[in-house]
Amino acid sequence: MANTEEFDLKRSQIIDCAEQLFISEGYEMTTIDNILKKLGIAKGTFYHYFNSKEEVMDAVISKHINEEMKYANAISSNVEMKPTEKLFAVLFRKTKSTEKKEMLERMFEAENALMKQKAMLNTLKFVCPIYESIIIEGNRTKYFSSCNPLSDIQFLMTGLQTLYDLSNVRESTITFDIDSMVEIMFRVLKINTSKTSKKSVKKLILETL
Repeated sequence: MANTEEFDLKRSQIIDCAEQLFISEGYEMTTIDNILKKLGIAKGTFYHYFNSKEEVMDAVISKHINEEMKYANAISSNVEMKPTEKLFAVLFRKTKSTEKKEMLERMFEAENALMKQKAMLNTLKFVCPIYESIIIEGNRTKYFSSCNPLSDIQFLMTGLQTLYDLSNVRESTITFDIDSMVEIMFRVLKINTSKTSKKSVKKLILETL
């Protein structure tokens, strides 16, 4: 048991150290030697836990994906919330962690393209099915009329994220218009406007930006 705890602790230390370097230096610019030097460990110790820098990146992403899944599952199972409240709570969750805020900001940079791509793939694969369950509940209670809940939410996640990313590219002429985003969400999910107003959703989004 002690050995298992020691293994998990050392592995977590490597993950946290790598994450800090990915944030400060960028994924592409970070080397395994950088990680070794910052932690003060031998190369053999690193390879006891990970086979490559990319594997550490996967672990960093998994840590955040697991946090998102835990939060989404908690919201999904909340019987006091309406389906629309649940969906917007998970989609527009305020980021409290300083590390995560910095990570998200660094994601826009070219040297972190692979990390961003993998994060999105993991979101579509593991987090979106939880969002799907919320939309299915909303269909059943007439808050949504989505024909393909999983495909619809995956489309929204990738489409809106891409639009947001492009609007943040230096000298980009593309703008991220909140009114248009709300309109797209209402159309794709066929949100019942008699139960949820576009104005309230826009207000919620603005509070998270």
